[in-house]
Amino acid sequence: MFTKIEPLTQNNHQDIRFTSVNNYNFAKNVSNAPISFSEFIHASKYYPIVFLKGNALPVVLLSLNRDQNNFINPDGSWKVPYVPAYFRQYPFILVKAAPSEDSQEALSSTGSASKSSSSDTTNSGGNGSSGATESQDKYVVCIDRDAPHFALPQGDIMFTANGQFTEMTNKAVEFLKLYQREMSITSNIVKLMEDKDILVDRQFNVNMNGQNISVGGFRTIDMQKLNSLDDGTLADWVRKGIMPLIISHANSLSGMQLS
Repeated sequence: MFTKIEPLTQNNHQDIRFTSVNNYNFAKNVSNAPISFSEFIHASKYYPIVFLKGNALPVVLLSLNRDQNNFINPDGSWKVPYVPAYFRQYPFILVKAAPSEDSQEALSSTGSASKSSSSDTTNSGGNGSSGATESQDKYVVCIDRDAPHFALPQGDIMFTANGQFTEMTNKAVEFLKLYQREMSITSNIVKLMEDKDILVDRQFNVNMNGQNISVGGFRTIDMQKLNSLDDGTLADWVRKGIMPLIISHANSLSGMQLS
C-alpha cells in the first residue's frame, strides 16, 4: 500500500497539495490489516479478527487470497460501514526513527520546521496495558509520495509560510499519534495472551470453486484455555477491559469453519 515513503519535511514538501480521496483502490492488494483494541467491537461486525503467526498484533482478514481485498467495490468505495484505522491514516504514517535521531527534531505542538518531523510515543499502561516498564520510542512523520492524495496541483498545503504544520497536517499527525499509542497498548494485550498460552494455531476450511481447501498461518484464542485461567487473571483482564475484546474476537469468527 505504501510504495514511496518519505519523511515529511518543509524542504521537500512545501509546495505539494493534499486532496481528500474517497477511493480505496490504493488498498486493493491488502489482504489483512492490523487493528487496535479500540476497533475490536466495530470491526468484529464485518471482518474476521485473527492473530498472525509471528506478529504481536491482531488483524482483520480482508481476503483468504494473498494480495486481494474483497472489501473494495469496483468504484473504489469501501463495502462496509467500518473502515479500519490502518487505511484511514493513509497517506500518512509514523515510522520508527533510528536511535541516533536528533532529539531536537521532536514534534512540537505546532509541527515541524525543515527537518523531518518526529513524535515521541510512550508505552505506559492505560486501559488494557500490561503494566510494562515505561519506555519511549521516537517516530518520524512520513507520507506516501505516490499516493493519489498528492496528485493534483490544487488542495491543502502541508506547511505554513514559516515552516510549521498547517491545521490539516496537525490533525493528521494527532490521528497518527493516537493510532500508534493504541497499537502499543494492543501489543501489550497480545503479550499477556501469549504469556498465558491461550493463542493457538488455527486454519480456515473453505470451499473455493468446488474444492475444499484449508488456509492457515494465523492464531485464535482457545476458549477452553481461557476458561481454565485462574480467577485472579480473569478478574484482572475484566478490569483492564480485555474480556470484551476476546468476546468480539470470538464473535467475528462465528461464521467461519475452523480446525
